[in-house]
Amino acid sequence: MAARASSTGASAENLMRGLFPGARLIVAANRAPYRQAAGLHGEPRWERPAGGLTAALDPLMQRFGGVWVAAQPGSAQELSVPPEEPRYQVEVLGIHPEVYRAYYSGYANSGLWPLCHNLVERAHFRPSDWIAYRQVNRLFAERIAEVARPEDIVFLHDYQLAMVPGYLRGLGYSGPIAHFWHIPWPPTVVLRLLPERRLLLQGLLEADWLGFQTEDSVDAFASAARKELGARVLREADGIRLLYQGRMTSLAAVPISIDAARVEEIARAAVTKERIEKFRAHLGLEDSALLLGVDRLDYTKGIPARLDGFARMLARYPSLQGKVQFLQIGVPSRREIPDYRRLAAAVRRRAQDINRRYGKPGWRPVRLIERNLRLDQLVALYRIADIAVVSSLYDGLNLVAKEYVAARVDNGGALCLSETAGAYQELRDAFPLSPLSPERIAEGLARALFASEEERTRRMTALRAAVARNTIDTWLGRVVQGLRSAVPQLSGENATPV
Repeated sequence: MAARASSTGASAENLMRGLFPGARLIVAANRAPYRQAAGLHGEPRWERPAGGLTAALDPLMQRFGGVWVAAQPGSAQELSVPPEEPRYQVEVLGIHPEVYRAYYSGYANSGLWPLCHNLVERAHFRPSDWIAYRQVNRLFAERIAEVARPEDIVFLHDYQLAMVPGYLRGLGYSGPIAHFWHIPWPPTVVLRLLPERRLLLQGLLEADWLGFQTEDSVDAFASAARKELGARVLREADGIRLLYQGRMTSLAAVPISIDAARVEEIARAAVTKERIEKFRAHLGLEDSALLLGVDRLDYTKGIPARLDGFARMLARYPSLQGKVQFLQIGVPSRREIPDYRRLAAAVRRRAQDINRRYGKPGWRPVRLIERNLRLDQLVALYRIADIAVVSSLYDGLNLVAKEYVAARVDNGGALCLSETAGAYQELRDAFPLSPLSPERIAEGLARALFASEEERTRRMTALRAAVARNTIDTWLGRVVQGLRSAVPQLSGENATPV
């Protein structure tokens, strides 16, 4: 998989210019693409996160211009970015802190997030949170309606903004709307635990195009719209369309990806080679294999069971004691929510217990780092990790798996990947993991550790080919093409209703 000469967004740019001449992008997401941080001497400076949505859309925004609308508790902000050469506007809505908490920590992340990940016992839906969620979604819609022109593309993101398409139409906006749902869409039997499910479905169906990570989510959404609203499901050669109250909405499975070329560039850089040697020395890897986990400290990631599985492997294979260590990068997340604080404490206890039971002088089996690392640091760790472990209980996709594969320019290493992570649909040559069973996790890790070099190389070569086929640029291009096929609305005469 050779690095591309062009930067992310180039072919998507050509598609946009050809299919939507004169259009700007109006992006809406909960978080802004740049954040203010303190410099070395306390001076303010703007940072762009290393990955995620910003890495995908910032290059395209810089080419086309437009507005990125986000939200934060407290005061509003307006800035032109990138700071060194402004190309588009960022408008951050200022939300009263209590309203923001109820919208974000409450309805979105104590309600929708666990429900969509099928962790129904963790889902809580309070009427006051629903009021705040609608209020913030309405504020997003009002600002978008003020800045968007009919020829622009409104591109909405994720479960925090499910009501925005409906509010926009109610405000009279008639331009094209795309909405990408980054997390899983739950089966209808689970969705029925959501008191406001019909309103969320109706809101989303005001978009022209809805994107999901997997075909399972597409089918689940179509089923919910049919069963809960009576929408007609029209199956066509290029996908599924839903007809509801005279409006047609296209659905597509378009799994998001990474800027593989950028990851490869970092992996081959001289400074990365220097960082690799420093990490090796710091971790004491002269005679020790490294297993690596990189996750937000979120209960969907399966970290406690993962560590238990590692401990079972050490118990089952005593010869590995002193010869292998597990480095878990746990990025703090949503610490205002009690479930997340309890999870972080549980992960610490697991690591301490394993080190107490199995550790010996000069060897600590588990190392836990609770902070965010830059992409260049992660790529160096990917290069030296014999095994990357992604054991999510349930994931929309999981980009860590793809980053690890892209970083392995040597075709080395092994990826152990949960069969319930969305990325497994593309990365079937990974060593599969069953994430709920520590015994099965131990078996999967041992299988990868003891695999022959020939098997590892064969698997990694196939994985790298899969990542090369679907980069972030490919994803953006498919979104643009999908939206264009949905606008203007098709009449549906050639579709087959089911």
